[in-house]
Amino acid sequence: MTNEPERSNNSKKLMSGSNKRIIFLKNKTINHDKYEIEFLSHGYDPVFIPLIEHTNIPNEALTLLKEKEYISSVNFIIITSQRTVECLNECILPVLDAEHKSLLLNKVIYTVGPATAEYLQQSGFKNIRGGKEAGNGNILADIIISDLQHSTEDFLLKNHGPILFFVGQIRKDIILKKLSKSDISIREVVVYDTKELQDNVIRFQECVKNSVTNYVVVFSPQGMNEIVDYLKDQPNSSKFRIASIGPTTKKYLEEKGLSNVIVSPKPDAVSLLNEIEMHPLK
Repeated sequence: MTNEPERSNNSKKLMSGSNKRIIFLKNKTINHDKYEIEFLSHGYDPVFIPLIEHTNIPNEALTLLKEKEYISSVNFIIITSQRTVECLNECILPVLDAEHKSLLLNKVIYTVGPATAEYLQQSGFKNIRGGKEAGNGNILADIIISDLQHSTEDFLLKNHGPILFFVGQIRKDIILKKLSKSDISIREVVVYDTKELQDNVIRFQECVKNSVTNYVVVFSPQGMNEIVDYLKDQPNSSKFRIASIGPTTKKYLEEKGLSNVIVSPKPDAVSLLNEIEMHPLK
C-alpha cells in the first residue's frame, strides 16, 4: 500500500490550469470515487491523502453467517460504512455457499448515506433502507425504531430478535444507545479495524507547500490531530477553506481551534460541492 497522495490522470491534466484544488483527507474509493467524479466534472483538481489504513476482520461474521439457523433468525442488519461493505465483498460473500449468500443478500439492510447504500446495491443486497434519508446514525436509529414499532407486520416487532450490526473496531455508540433505550437488542460484530498512518502531517505538508490556495475536506477526526495543529499555526490561514463531512467532525475541528469550518448538509459529493460553491476562497 502506498501512502502517497493519489490523483487521477484527469486531475493531473487540470493541475496547471485549475486554481480550485481540493484535498480529500480520506482513502480513495477503489474504481468509482463519487467525490473525485463530481469535483472533476466541475473543474476542480482533486487529491486524496489517506490518513488511516484498514484491516479486515471477517472471522466472527463468517462463523455466524455460515450457521443457517442463525442467519435465518436475523431479519435486520445495520451497515453504516463502505469499509464494512468492502469486507463483505472481499472476505465474506466470496466464501459463502449459494444458499447462505442468498439468505444474506435478501436481509433488510439499514445504512447511512447514499454512497454506502449504492455500494450495498452494487454488492447485490436487495432490501436497503435509510440511505439518502439517513444522513447520520441518529437519524438512522429513528428510522429503525419507527419501522419496528409502527409496522403493520406484528412479527417484525415481536420476533425480529437482536439486530446484527457490522461495525469497525473504533465506532460511535449513537445507534446502539438509541435503540437500546427503545428495548431493541443489537448484536455488534467487528469486521474491520483501523489505525492511523504515522506520517499524516508530513504528507499533508508536502501536498500543500507549493500551492497558493486549497480546499481541505475532513471526513473523520481520526488521524487529524497533527494536521489540525499545523493548520492552526499557519500565518495565512485564509489560504485554506476547511470543510467537514458531518456535524460531529465539524464540532471536533472547532473544539480543536479551527474557525469558519463549513459542513456538508449531507454525506455525499453533490451536497459537499454545493456547500463549497457557496463559500468560495477569496
